[in-house]
Amino acid sequence: MTRERVQDLICQGYDVLMKGSPEKVKGDLNYLLANVDEEDTGLLVLEDLLYLDEQDLLWIKERS
Repeated sequence: MTRERVQDLICQGYDVLMKGSPEKVKGDLNYLLANVDEEDTGLLVLEDLLYLDEQDLLWIKERS
């Protein structure tokens, strides 16, 4: 995953990666985050990924 790809997904209206697949959140993102165990679901917030370095983004791509 590249930073450009993350930005593209955000521009397309996606909010999170769920087990490597982009998903649009219906409703409140904060509510979803408060009620989901991120480690068990593989949930990653796309906007948070913009702050990762390229090596971490590559790691995410490899795990998806």
